[in-house]
Amino acid sequence: MHSRRPKTFPPSWTVPFSSYAEVTNLLREVEVACILGGRPSDGTVNFGAVSRCLHELKRPDRAYRSIHVTGTNGKTTVSRMIGALIRAAGLTVGVYTSPHVLHFRERIAINGRPIGEEELVDACNHVKAFLDVRGLHLAPFEFLTAAAFFAFRAAKVDYAVIEVGIGGRQDATNVIAPELSVITNVEYDHTEMLGETLEQIAAEKAGIIKPLTPVLCGPMPDGPRAVIFSRAAALKAPLLVSGEDYDVKGFVRTGYTGRCTLQVGSATLADVRLTSPAPFMATNASHALMAYDVLRRRGLVPEIDAGDIARLFAEMDLSACCEVLPGSPTVVLDSAHNASAATRLATMLRTTFEGRRSVWLVSMCRDAQWEQVLRSLGGAAADRVIVTCYPPDRAVAPHRIAERWRASSRVAAEIVENPDAAFRRAREAAGPYGVVVVTGSPQLGGYCRPLARSFAAEVTGQP
Repeated sequence: MHSRRPKTFPPSWTVPFSSYAEVTNLLREVEVACILGGRPSDGTVNFGAVSRCLHELKRPDRAYRSIHVTGTNGKTTVSRMIGALIRAAGLTVGVYTSPHVLHFRERIAINGRPIGEEELVDACNHVKAFLDVRGLHLAPFEFLTAAAFFAFRAAKVDYAVIEVGIGGRQDATNVIAPELSVITNVEYDHTEMLGETLEQIAAEKAGIIKPLTPVLCGPMPDGPRAVIFSRAAALKAPLLVSGEDYDVKGFVRTGYTGRCTLQVGSATLADVRLTSPAPFMATNASHALMAYDVLRRRGLVPEIDAGDIARLFAEMDLSACCEVLPGSPTVVLDSAHNASAATRLATMLRTTFEGRRSVWLVSMCRDAQWEQVLRSLGGAAADRVIVTCYPPDRAVAPHRIAERWRASSRVAAEIVENPDAAFRRAREAAGPYGVVVVTGSPQLGGYCRPLARSFAAEVTGQP
């Protein structure tokens, strides 16, 4: 049993948070202010202030080894998979991801568990101390990034897997000196911040590449790929390329799961079971396994038995990322927030649930490209769309989503603003042999997850 770590105290002149509720209330207030002001709540507004804050905290990000992960899609899942592999090797690992599904604490995980309320308040008080004396303000993502780095040091982690918020070059996380950088893919997203072309977006994401530091490059078109290759060459960073240095072979759907072979260098891990029928989940697993293998070959992590790796992937908790919960009806939980992710989801649904009645439960956040997402979802052949409002302080007004959907589709759309009632309505509309697809917002997926599990348990008679 781990002993409780000694409590630390921020400087006496700060006005501390007295509870977790005070932390979340402040973060929500600042988050809403960012959105209403046209600034990204999960992005970086003042990179210089983040750097000054971390310097004042005596560079907590230098107290452990780190891995940096960016990409348009898949970076949260890849980060969690890398963290799970390092943890399986017997090391203590922190994982910092965004956005959260249920609560802010999920973003800062230590050994697979969200940070405790007391530990998060402690970390936030140390960050707040600096802001109070300097009279500075940070966006929610910047604040949590500094708090995460402090919390990981306090927990004495061996490794931290750090997911970029938006882009890479000017992201608050880009102060770290990682052992490895990962770029999962490059597609259109946040174009108002990152650029209108894939090459411009790639340049922002390539900003996390560090001199002489290995970098993984996922599948992407030739244009952005050339940008990443050029940046890696300029910094003499060893490059490992998906499809060449590591790959996925023979992906096959088996019910609501998938099986594949992962090839990493000259090694092959056959018959790997994944807890999702989506082919892109196998690509995510290949990134994670390659990242672990780079660290292993450098002597930075212990070796893991192949059987243990296979079991890890077979038991991976995907938390509303193309997650399928069997039942009557079947429920699919996803967090598609951009057009490319929505297109992948639509493709998976057509091939996995062909011929079954499909009802979509949708809510979208104001800071997402919700109109493009709707257009991409239109290819999934839904039988009905139900629009709800969650989270209420960030969601696009349901009538706007319904109007836009009706303008481009003959499929009926109805509005049920209360998410509990909306989920019940979606279940009824799908019928026992249909499929309910919850998407558009990570928080909506998180909200519906326990509802879906509870309903499935009722149907099967499980406790």
